[in-house]
Amino acid sequence: MSVAVTALLAAVVSGASEQKTLSPSLDSKNPFTDGFGEWATGVLDHWKVPGLAIAVIDGKDVFAEGYGIATFPDTPATPETLWYGASTTKAFVDAALAQLIGNGTFAELSKGWSTPISSIIRDDFVLQDEWATNHITLDDAASHRTGMTRHDKSTHRIINGRQARLRDTVRQLRHLPMLLEPRTQWSYCNLMYLTLGHVVETLTAKPLGDTLKELIWDPLGMHATYLDLKDAQNAPEHLARGYYWDEEDHSYKEVRFMDVTETSAAGGVLSNVLDYAKWVKCLLYETAPFPQEVHQDIQAPRVLAATHPRNAYDIPTYGLGWIRSTFMGHVVYEHDGGMHAYGAKIIWLPGAKYGVVSFANTPLTSNAVAEILAWSLIQDKLDIAQDERWDPTPRWEKLLSETTTNLEQATKELYPDVADPPLPPTTKFSQMTGTYRHAGYGTFTLAEAPHPSKINETILLANREDMTWPYVLKFYHVSAESWVLQLITTDTPIPLGTEYGRAWFQIGADGRAASVEYEVGNVREGREGTVRYLREA
Repeated sequence: MSVAVTALLAAVVSGASEQKTLSPSLDSKNPFTDGFGEWATGVLDHWKVPGLAIAVIDGKDVFAEGYGIATFPDTPATPETLWYGASTTKAFVDAALAQLIGNGTFAELSKGWSTPISSIIRDDFVLQDEWATNHITLDDAASHRTGMTRHDKSTHRIINGRQARLRDTVRQLRHLPMLLEPRTQWSYCNLMYLTLGHVVETLTAKPLGDTLKELIWDPLGMHATYLDLKDAQNAPEHLARGYYWDEEDHSYKEVRFMDVTETSAAGGVLSNVLDYAKWVKCLLYETAPFPQEVHQDIQAPRVLAATHPRNAYDIPTYGLGWIRSTFMGHVVYEHDGGMHAYGAKIIWLPGAKYGVVSFANTPLTSNAVAEILAWSLIQDKLDIAQDERWDPTPRWEKLLSETTTNLEQATKELYPDVADPPLPPTTKFSQMTGTYRHAGYGTFTLAEAPHPSKINETILLANREDMTWPYVLKFYHVSAESWVLQLITTDTPIPLGTEYGRAWFQIGADGRAASVEYEVGNVREGREGTVRYLREA
């Protein structure tokens, strides 16, 4: 669906923002002035983000505001609007697990965070490395130090004709290559949080959402927070639509809602800034429902996330769903969330008793806007001089420029020394079509398709609509048996959602392709090794 961006958007953004002040005190100042609103509106327009909701926790006070459009044509973003929280979910899962460890209810958790995962879900948790299978702990999984890379494109929405569950995804781990040695390097892995979610469900014998609601959301009064898309769609609050900006026709394109069942523990929360403000206030003041020991657990750094300072921060560490660092002497906890068409961000500074949460409705550019707005507010609070302030804008401009590689650029980078003229493949394209299977990534059928830009040329193409993140695989011939793989996400077919890697076909004695192998991952998030599919038919 295409929605034109006209003066309607500007009118709604500038004239229909909604502000909410909760429990104001005499010594607090609402940061959401008219001037801030005008500036925020300009930032949204610059980054092509339809709408955003943002809340500030300043001591005991909470201020919240909505800017722009939650759903076209004219539903405004408000503090009550629901959005996908994406990876900000992880902190809830860790906090719940910390609570289960702390209350001593389950003998299986007697070793605390040092408990091997396989001791709880032995039949399901199997890795390709035997030592890792037996020794990887809850702490390793929570800290992203298992040695497993992302493999996000391996998760299935449908398995054997039914909706996939956490357990299904965990059982796929045994088929995925481990690129790193365990406990040697920080490597972000959503699959390990799905594993932690399965651990919680196994221990409690109830859905993860019920446990989060019982241990965290209900005690904090977070009654507009959900772990199920249908619950959010049926809620009294409006669920914002997701969009991406189409540069060709200068319009926003609507993106379908994404079911989060099989990825719930890594990024399934749907909520609003008012509820998240309650969560952040609990963390800032170390209040119930968590005892002091759990708050200490939540704040404890566990692994270096980098070996050098980044941006304006000191060297970052990672703990229970939080990146911890320092900014001009102030301890900072933060986490981003990114979905197919949404972005989220939480930042809190315990020493200043200050936090910012925001949600918006585009992929990646939402996170850019969130960081720019949040750090302006934080630096105002900390009274940082203008000439000493950090502006995240250049960082995001650089990141996005690096992410928008096209096919021609990618081919040159992946194959800098290709033969000139290129060598033809040793067999016809028709001998490479067919059905291929990888035990972890599943099955696809490869067919010939017209080249999108070269007349009378063909490519090889496979649709993966059964995946959590539906995508299309396009194989472009380079030379001999070397190919470039272009992976395009179906819901957001834009450069930001496109990955490139090298690919190779292995030709059998009968002249037909026996297998295809390609690189997984991308430059921005890191390569994840290669996967090899064997021909089935």
